[in-house]
Amino acid sequence: MGESSDDFFEGKRLWSKIKDEVLEKYMTPYLAKVNTRGQPILLIDGYAGPGIFEDGTRGSPLIMCEKAEERAKGNYHAIFINNKRKYHDNLYREIHQRGWSNSAEPRLGDTQLVLQELPKTLKSQTVLLYLDPFGPTGCDFNLLAPFLYRSPKFSTEILLTMNMPGMHRLAARHVDEVGREDEEAIRANRQKLTKVFGGDYWKDILWQDIDAEKREIQLIEAYQKKLAEHLPYTRSCPVRERTDKRIKYFIVFASHHRDALVLLNDIMVNAYFAGMYQADLGSGLWRDLDWKEMRFVDDLDRVILNTVARHPGETRKLIWFRIVEGHFMCYLESEYRAMVKQLVESKKLIFLRTNRLNNESTLYPY
Repeated sequence: MGESSDDFFEGKRLWSKIKDEVLEKYMTPYLAKVNTRGQPILLIDGYAGPGIFEDGTRGSPLIMCEKAEERAKGNYHAIFINNKRKYHDNLYREIHQRGWSNSAEPRLGDTQLVLQELPKTLKSQTVLLYLDPFGPTGCDFNLLAPFLYRSPKFSTEILLTMNMPGMHRLAARHVDEVGREDEEAIRANRQKLTKVFGGDYWKDILWQDIDAEKREIQLIEAYQKKLAEHLPYTRSCPVRERTDKRIKYFIVFASHHRDALVLLNDIMVNAYFAGMYQADLGSGLWRDLDWKEMRFVDDLDRVILNTVARHPGETRKLIWFRIVEGHFMCYLESEYRAMVKQLVESKKLIFLRTNRLNNESTLYPY
C-alpha cells in the first residue's frame, strides 16, 4: 500500500476504515447464516497484524473474533498468521486478555507456507479466508486454489485486497522502450504478477496504451472471472483516498452463495460512499449531512422496468438479486424497494401473490 507494515499499524487511514467496515458489517450476517449449517467454522486471516492499532482502534483479528463470539461462540476456530514476532506477540496478548485463547490461534510464520499446509487439514468446515497483504503481492493464485476447488457442499468464502499502483511497477510496461539492463529482475517481477493472477492474461491488459485506472478495472474484472469459475458470486469494491484520487486497492470477494453478493452490495456501497463523502466534504459545510441525502440514483426506475420485462412473474427479492448481479454497487436495497413501490403506485408495475408488497410479491409490467 505504499507504506511499511510498521507505518500501517500506527493508526487507521481512511482506506483501512473502509476495508474494516466491510469486514465488520459482513461478519455478523455471514456468521449468523453459516452457524445454522451445523458445521464448524474456520476463520483465517493471512496477514493479521497486532490486532489493535497504535491509536487504539481494532484490527481485523479483533473484529473477526468479536463477531464470532457474538454469533458462533463455541463453534468457530480462528487462525491469525503473522511473520513478525512483535505482531504475533501483541496479537497473542490481545487474544489472551479477552479470553479467546480456546477459539483463536495466532500463528507465527510465513503466510504463504502456512496457507500451503492449511488446506490439508480441511474436512467439512465452513471457511472464510481473509487476505490483506502489505503490497501488490501476497495472494498468489495457487494459494487460493485449494479453497476455490473445495466441493460446493462445503461453504467457502474468500475476501482479499488487491493493491493496484504496485501492479504497474511490476508489469514494467515501458521496459522494452527504455532498454533497461536488469532483465532478470524485470522477468521476476512479471512472474510475480502471473502467480498472483493465475495466468499471464494481465499482460494484454496492463500493457495497453489507455488510462491506468481503466487498465486496473479491466484487470480486476478479468481476475473476478477467473475466481468465478469456482466461486461464482464474485465482485469487488474500489478504495480511494478521495474521489479525485487513484484507486489504492480493490476489496475482492468470492462466494458460492448469492446471498453474499446481495449483502456485500449494500455493505460496500455504504462503506465506500460514506467514506468518500467524509474524505471529500467531512470538514466542510456539508459535514453534518447524511451522505445518502446528497445521493442521486440515476436510472433505477428504467433498470427495474427492464429487468421485470425480461423476467415477469419473479419475486421482488429475485428481481433485486438480478439487478445487483448486473449493477453491483450502483444501488441500495432500500432505494430499490422505494422505487418498486413508486412504480406500482404510478401503475408502471403490478404485483401479485401477496396482499401487501413484500419480497415474495411477484412483479409484472403493468
